[in-house]
Amino acid sequence: MKKNGNSTALLVPGVRGWRLSIAGSGDHTLPSLDEAIAAVPAGVHLELALPCQSVLLERHTLPATDRAELADMLQLQLEKTLPFPVEEVTHGFEVLGQSGNESTILSIAAHHDQLDQICGPLRARGRLPGRITLNALRYAAACPAEDATLALWPEGSQLVVAVISNGKLAWAESIDSLDPESVIADLPGMLLTAEVEGVSTAFQSIRLSTASPELAEPLAKHFGRPVEELPEPKAGGESLDLLPPEWEHEAKREERFVKLKQNLLLLAVVYLVCVAAAFIYLAWLKKQVQARQAEYVGMKPKYAVIDQQMERWKGLAPAVEPGRYAAEVLHQLTRYWPKNQTLQFTNFTFNSREWILKGEGTTDSHFEFCQKLKKADDLSSAFRVDYPPPQNLKDEKVSFIITGKTL
Repeated sequence: MKKNGNSTALLVPGVRGWRLSIAGSGDHTLPSLDEAIAAVPAGVHLELALPCQSVLLERHTLPATDRAELADMLQLQLEKTLPFPVEEVTHGFEVLGQSGNESTILSIAAHHDQLDQICGPLRARGRLPGRITLNALRYAAACPAEDATLALWPEGSQLVVAVISNGKLAWAESIDSLDPESVIADLPGMLLTAEVEGVSTAFQSIRLSTASPELAEPLAKHFGRPVEELPEPKAGGESLDLLPPEWEHEAKREERFVKLKQNLLLLAVVYLVCVAAAFIYLAWLKKQVQARQAEYVGMKPKYAVIDQQMERWKGLAPAVEPGRYAAEVLHQLTRYWPKNQTLQFTNFTFNSREWILKGEGTTDSHFEFCQKLKKADDLSSAFRVDYPPPQNLKDEKVSFIITGKTL
């Protein structure tokens, strides 16, 4: 779920609340998880390290070495040993050692109710972690890989006592006190329990967190050897993830919702930019129209002179264009005279604007004459010729009028 380029914020239990570590920003300790999550910037990838007392740790020896087979066997084993249904927990395991066809593993199970209780402030703020691991695994990874170490560190009001072998967490328990006398009193019984579970207590070193310096001298006297400083764990390195699958789906839905919200916001911004650009474009067009109108008004006197000249040319056209002479028009009209001589002209009127031809003839000769005139390019190029319906006379004859107006 982590995105490339995003910062990572790690929340781990501390002695006085929760310690927030953000890459590049250092560590900050806050009294509560709610305050810690409020200090995480938006868009930062969030990881949570659980305190030891919130999970159930069990050692198992299983007849397999393949990790997939071990996972299946552990599932069956947890169904028998867990005090609640295995469906209600998220679990994982660490392989501690292998011999022949057997593997010794440490199972780590977190009940969903416990996770809900711890992560309530995160879920309330819509900041589900992208990964949930165990703080004890982080301390184990920080210890020397070649030593068997007894490590002690505080988590809230409790002290975690862990056996770390070859850089792996082999066993861990919590003491419900940070008081030196209570810790020294409970240690022998706890280590005896570890031995009963098959954990070696032959430690090469005893390491104590710097957060509990008051325990250094009592522990040194109890074990008769110096107590070394427990290295602070670094971010990353843990393969375990106890994030419930439904939380992961919920986080992905939230991520899609945030992405959709961002896309909608981006679309809204683009839309507003487009609207602003459209208004600017309309304003520019209006300015251009006004400029053209002003230019037209300024050139209108020139257009008036041109219009006058065109009117004069139209008036002179009949005098200067041969196709507009009265004689030429009559010549064109007589060219299409029907051959049967059943058509005659009775009147012809001509002026510079139009001419009018009146005549009489049979219906057929009138029709033939009109069809020929319609094909006369010489007349149609200079005049718009109209053919009103003829009037019927006696003896199947008609009187007709044909007009031509100057184009």
